Amino acid sequence: MKSKQASLIGASVAVLFANAASAQSQVSIYGIADACFSRSDTGATTTNRLNSGCQSGSRLGFRGSEDLGGGNSATFVLENGFNIDDGSLGQGGRMFGRKATVGLSSRTLGTIEMGRDYAPTFYALSPVDPTAFGIGTLSNTMWTGSNPTTVARNDNAVNYISPALGPVTLRAQYSLGEQAAPAAKGGRNTFGFNAIYRSGAWLASVAYATHANAADTANDKATTGGLSYTSGALTLSGAVQAGRWEGSRTSATPSSASSIFSRDYRSFMVGGSYFLQPTVKLWVSLKRYDDRTANNFDANQLTVATSYALSRRTDLYAAYSRLKNASSSSYAISDATTAYGAVAPGASPSLFAVGMRHAF
Repeated sequence: MKSKQASLIGASVAVLFANAASAQSQVSIYGIADACFSRSDTGATTTNRLNSGCQSGSRLGFRGSEDLGGGNSATFVLENGFNIDDGSLGQGGRMFGRKATVGLSSRTLGTIEMGRDYAPTFYALSPVDPTAFGIGTLSNTMWTGSNPTTVARNDNAVNYISPALGPVTLRAQYSLGEQAAPAAKGGRNTFGFNAIYRSGAWLASVAYATHANAADTANDKATTGGLSYTSGALTLSGAVQAGRWEGSRTSATPSSASSIFSRDYRSFMVGGSYFLQPTVKLWVSLKRYDDRTANNFDANQLTVATSYALSRRTDLYAAYSRLKNASSSSYAISDATTAYGAVAPGASPSLFAVGMRHAF
């Protein structure tokens, strides 16, 4: 009898401890499944394909926190990107290529995270991009502050996110290049910060990013500003970026015909979105890329899109984007996951896509 009572007491204690632990820790699973049909025209070829993630990259994520007491907590995010059209891993085959961080958070002091994360300029542009970094993404013509330029994230990063300072939050990131000796210690290191202001209908953001070349003798750098205003169903937004690409370019090759970034550029965006009905959204984005280093390397891009919400988690979307290159440039159109190239100099590539997106 005593043995049975002891077993019962032991089981009860175990359940109590398990409940206490679960009360202190929270883990959630989330994701997006996005499949689309796209028709791209590069000026030389037209291609039809079934794609994954035209409007939002398909993903599976795990997010958790543990209450450490005193307003402090331990946090983590592990976010996998995948291609729903064939089931393969995204981000070059990384297990958690979209995001992988662990950190400590304090209500009064802010949060420190380590791992792979989006650059601060990405976080500054994200709330003002009408396309939400989908079809006709703003990253087509503005640098997100990452290394390399084709992604929005940095590896080996240490982040600091401030608590809310009234209507303002601050974010800073230092990403280590981790070059093998005897390479320059600061080579390929990346630094960025942003400040985001939110108050009522207004949102404003500023950001700065710099990336050292391998020898740590010169830097690519850009300063970015964004602004949006919401009134009822209407949101208007704009962004501007000024950059000098001195770490990746040389005076002998001042501008790249196929890369939107050159040694000296200005990039602009105006756009907005409007809810025709609670379930029907329209958005438009007009962008201008002005290369200041060489003639005829400019570009203009127009994107128009709509979505229809079948439910709170599922929607259908359609979008059209067209980019007009100057006579010497051959920039391609991108959506959330794909760049549609190669493009001949002076061509005007276009992209039409329709898809379905489900968030969970």
